[in-house]
Amino acid sequence: MAVTVHEVAAREFADQVVAAGTLRAEESTEISANVTERVEELRFEDGHKVAAGELLAVLSAEEEQGILDSAEATLEEEQRELRRLEPLVGRGVSEADVAARRTRLAVAQARIAQVRAQLADRRITAPFAGRVGLRRISPGALVEPGDVITTLDKTATMKLDFTVPETFLDTLRPGLAIDARSGAFPGRDFRGEVSEIDSRVDPVTRAVAVRALIPNPDDALRPGMLMTVTLDRNPRSSVAVPERAIVPVGEVKAVFRIVDGVARRVTLDTGRREPGWVEVLEGLDEGDLVVTDGVLSLRDGAEVTIEGRYKGPVGAYDPKSGQSS
Repeated sequence: MAVTVHEVAAREFADQVVAAGTLRAEESTEISANVTERVEELRFEDGHKVAAGELLAVLSAEEEQGILDSAEATLEEEQRELRRLEPLVGRGVSEADVAARRTRLAVAQARIAQVRAQLADRRITAPFAGRVGLRRISPGALVEPGDVITTLDKTATMKLDFTVPETFLDTLRPGLAIDARSGAFPGRDFRGEVSEIDSRVDPVTRAVAVRALIPNPDDALRPGMLMTVTLDRNPRSSVAVPERAIVPVGEVKAVFRIVDGVARRVTLDTGRREPGWVEVLEGLDEGDLVVTDGVLSLRDGAEVTIEGRYKGPVGAYDPKSGQSS
């Protein structure tokens, strides 16, 4: 019989866990007002980047500004009176009168600080640098405490939260490299590293929560996206054979090895599978020839003729090109 064969060689294998994770911004907040007031101005554009401390919204503050002007006038009056009375102590003016005037001066200063704080509540600024979201209100709208004006996310680095089985605890450590993919960007790998590992294991799922950091220099990733994470443990070099060479007989897995032009069935102890390949723990050595095409018609001890070499597994089908990669 004419067959196609493959020369057994070592390949890199690792135990893998694939987990689904959710992206979060490095820093994230909702921009809202602390007071009930009318919006006078919005100083940002939807989706634009803003700097820390940049003014985002201005609320109406006519009443507070009037109160501040009155308080500053009162402060000036108290300062004048204190300057007039201090030289007259002992000459018709008592220490008690001066002390009372100093108290009134302190009250005026505290009142100004209070009104300035109220004015600051009407000027809403960015707590950190990042990218704002869509406007939720328009100028002229009346906002109340808790009403969201927009969102703000710091996305130069993204946090990816996911869970892995507790059996991977001996592998997990800060700095461990991860690969993540998103359905929004087919074929693109996002590299990151583990930053934190939760201090507890969930007693129900026996899984531990992990957080990884992924650089996002081009702002491709957005908070809330679903990503698939792949983690490797126990990396090793093992003998491997093509999947198509395996001949299952019940629960037993075997291959046909070519020895002096004769096909001999060999039972295998297999390990991990990867697309197109199977790890062989016992049964074959590097350099052995195994049959990849023609196995269904073979019998143990059949004489064979080698007509070709195995060229590798067929890649995944690409629906865009209509071809396999």
